[in-house]
Parts: sequence; C-alpha cells; structure tokens
Amino acid sequence: MSRTKSQGMTASSAQPDTRKNQKRQAVLRRLGLLAVVCALSFLTAHLAMLDAQRLPFEDMRLKTDLGGMVIAALFPVLVLVGFAGRRHWWGLILGLVACGSAILAGILPF
Repeated sequence: MSRTKSQGMTASSAQPDTRKNQKRQAVLRRLGLLAVVCALSFLTAHLAMLDAQRLPFEDMRLKTDLGGMVIAALFPVLVLVGFAGRRHWWGLILGLVACGSAILAGILPF
C-alpha cells in the first residue's frame, strides 16, 4: 500500500511539469506559425503590389490605388486563413501557394 501512495505522489507531481511543458511548446508553435504566416502574407501582398505596377494603365496613381485595394483585401484574408488552418498545415501550404502564384505572376509576362 505504501508503494501505491508513493507512486501516486510521484506521478501526480511529475504530471503538472509535463503539462506545463506541453502547453509552453504549443504556445511557442502557435507563435512561430503566426510569425511565419504573417511574413509570408506580407511577402505575398508586396509581390501583388509590384504586380499591380505592371498593369497596362497609363496613370501611375490608378495602378497604385488598385494595388493598395488588392493588398487591403488580400493581407487579412491570408493571415486568417494561414493561421486558422493549423491542422495538417493546410493554412501554411495555402499561403505558400499564394506566394508562389504571386512570384510566378511577377516572372511571367502578360
């Protein structure tokens, strides 16, 4: 009976430490994912703005305004979708696809 009590005490005292570590790791993973998603979203929005400068309009202010509207709509959506899709990393993959599409749009002539 004394073995049961001592094992129960060591198991219960060791359990909060592992839970703290698990929570800490989960928070750090989420913060890291948020940082990566924000950086990727900013890069995608910046590339979209550069792509808007290549539009065939003569007025530079029209190109800049159009690019700003695209960025204003695109950036929050990319951050939300990228961070909300934590399961199976599909949010990060979707962000990478969007960034790759913006890179390809800048490279390929139209």
